[in-house]
Amino acid sequence: MKISIDTDYSLRALQELAIKGNNEPYSVYKIAQARSIPNKYLEKLFRKLKNAGILKATKGRKGGYVMACEPEKITVKDIIGAVDGRTHIHSCEERKSQKLCEFIDQCTFQDFWNDFNSHIDNFLETYTLADFLKKQK
Repeated sequence: MKISIDTDYSLRALQELAIKGNNEPYSVYKIAQARSIPNKYLEKLFRKLKNAGILKATKGRKGGYVMACEPEKITVKDIIGAVDGRTHIHSCEERKSQKLCEFIDQCTFQDFWNDFNSHIDNFLETYTLADFLKKQK
């Protein structure tokens, strides 16, 4: 199991944005510099986070991004879902629809994978962006 670089960069960038927390737009360029993230890469991630309703964008010379809601309401699951598209590790239904598994109808592992994904989702929902702000040194 591995967390993507998209998730890692997004968490670090959102933490930086939330620390500023003054509801004034903060540029992607400044966030990228502050957190050592490639600027163009972060722009792509912020578009995904905006589309997911996690961020709001302001255009113009003094434009940038602000949080769309309080950090307490943004879970790690929300962030991973926004940038990676999913949080589950294995989906028997996806594999069935893509014809990647010929044993789906008699598989003895489906309950395990469903429980596993459910535990991961529940865990990711227990951490919010606010939890990482508390740990900021």
